[in-house]
Amino acid sequence: MTVLLGGLAAIFFGIGDLVGGVGVRKSGRPGAPVSLAIVATIVGTVLIGLYMLLVPPDSISASDFWWSVLAGLSMSATRPLLYLGMARGPISVFSPSFALVAIVVPTLIGPLVDQNPTMYEVFGLVAAVPAVVLLSGEGRVPRLSEVVRSPVLGMAVVVGTCIGVAGLCQSFVDDGAGVFPAFITLLVGAVVLPIVSVFTSGNIKPDSVVLRHGLLLGFTSSTAFMLAAVAYQRGSAAVITALICLCPGVSIFIAWKLLKEKVALLQMVGGVFGVVTIIMFALGS
Repeated sequence: MTVLLGGLAAIFFGIGDLVGGVGVRKSGRPGAPVSLAIVATIVGTVLIGLYMLLVPPDSISASDFWWSVLAGLSMSATRPLLYLGMARGPISVFSPSFALVAIVVPTLIGPLVDQNPTMYEVFGLVAAVPAVVLLSGEGRVPRLSEVVRSPVLGMAVVVGTCIGVAGLCQSFVDDGAGVFPAFITLLVGAVVLPIVSVFTSGNIKPDSVVLRHGLLLGFTSSTAFMLAAVAYQRGSAAVITALICLCPGVSIFIAWKLLKEKVALLQMVGGVFGVVTIIMFALGS
């Protein structure tokens, strides 16, 4: 069940990444990434809040609240930087870099907080490395010199670190909290992002393109955050984060089917590694 929840979260995150990237490109304004993140976060917060009215959590402790707040603060910096990095590119450098960092953070810290992976999960984490690199590499593997000199490398490291830290924080929440961590994470973002926007360049007032894509992104991301929150409560942060980082495969598949974009051979190979990753995690659970 944990692997299924993580996999479903990856699907909705992948849809959201594509929607966010397309929205930023179509808008073309400097403030579009932050504007889109604000709209999507507010919409997502409202949707999860309505869900919690219908399906309230079993129990919420003070520690659940504060771990969720920390996750929210970490994710607040992630969304605008993620969309900005995807729009600036090269995606072949940005996407693999942030995904690898996101996996490495909980993998290294997990054993220190009694989140020790099983043998199958270790195999899955190893397979996840080529999976995320090849899936998100736009059909090629970037040279090390290209990665080091890339202007989006620093942004990718920040995004990956924030995703990894947020996942760890949510894994410390008791499973009785349900989707509460997702609600708090987005609620914190809805408060912090408008403050951050004051210090960013460009007009953050949402145009029609941002509003349309923001509404759709709010639905997909709220669903993804709810699925991820429950998955993190039940499994290892490293495993769930690795599953979520396979989301570029979803974006690639949708772009191939709907936008008629070509899929490179290396991306297909990455998809095979992704399947191996999921199988290993399923066996490990």
